[in-house]
Amino acid sequence: MKTQTRKQQKTNYVLVDDELLKTNIEVEKAYTLIVGKAIDLLCHFELNKFCTYAEIEHTKNEQNTNLIKEHLSFHWNITLSLSPKDGRSFMFIDLGLESLQKFGSGLTNQLLRYAFSVTDSHDNTKGIEYALRITFLPADQLHNFFYRRVAEGETAYVSLHTVEKAVLVN
Repeated sequence: MKTQTRKQQKTNYVLVDDELLKTNIEVEKAYTLIVGKAIDLLCHFELNKFCTYAEIEHTKNEQNTNLIKEHLSFHWNITLSLSPKDGRSFMFIDLGLESLQKFGSGLTNQLLRYAFSVTDSHDNTKGIEYALRITFLPADQLHNFFYRRVAEGETAYVSLHTVEKAVLVN
C-alpha cells in the first residue's frame, strides 16, 4: 500500500502590509534619486558612448517578474527589484570594470556617496539602509550588456537617452 505525502509548494505571493508598502515606496524614491544623480554625472563626457544610458521598465515586460526598473550605462547598472520571498524592494548597483579602468574611481565614488546618503537612516530607525546592495567586484561584462541594449534599440520597455555635455560658464 502506497502512502501519499503532500509536498509544500512555494508561491510567489507575499502579504504586503501598509508598512511594507510605505517602505517600498521610499526605496523607489531613493532609486529615482540615485538614478537622477547617475544621469547628472554623465554630463562630464563628450563621447556619446560614455553619456548614453538605457532606462528599462521591467514591469512592461511579462518575462521579468522580480525586476521593476533598471538604469544601464557604460559605467554602472542600477536595478530596482522586488524580493519574491518577502516582498521587499531592493536596489542593486553593479560597477563597470571597463569604466573604472578607463576613468578611475572618482565618478563611481560620487555616485556611491550619494547612494549611501539617500538610503542612510538619519534618525537611527530601521529605514531603507537594507535596500542598497553594491557589487564591489566590478562587472567585466557590464559594457557588453550595455552595448547589446543600445544595439537592439528602443522597445516597448527600453528607452535610450544621451546626456548633453555640461557647458561651464565663467
